[in-house]
Amino acid sequence: MSPELEVLITELEAKKTDEKARLEALRQSFAELEARILKLEQDQLERETKKNRKFQTKCIQIAKEILNEDPIIKYHSLFLNELELDAFFQKYRIALEVQGLSISFIV
Repeated sequence: MSPELEVLITELEAKKTDEKARLEALRQSFAELEARILKLEQDQLERETKKNRKFQTKCIQIAKEILNEDPIIKYHSLFLNELELDAFFQKYRIALEVQGLSISFIV
């Protein structure tokens, strides 16, 4: 083999090694970015859950003041196949279900 071809082969092998290292670094960066995205999504979901819980508590408190009755919290209704409702006011037979910014009263 000619010396020129040997030099070219050596250069190409060096480039191949460099590209493999670069590819591995990109894979590592990609994995780190995926992990960060997953953490951000989990944090956002956790914040929304906390916000919804606060909203739910506030809605129950408002209904409690309006109806002047302490509700049963986390009520399981027999007529709704044990579906869990956020609050049930026995005197008025009103159930309260809060889903995000949507509130349902079941009479």
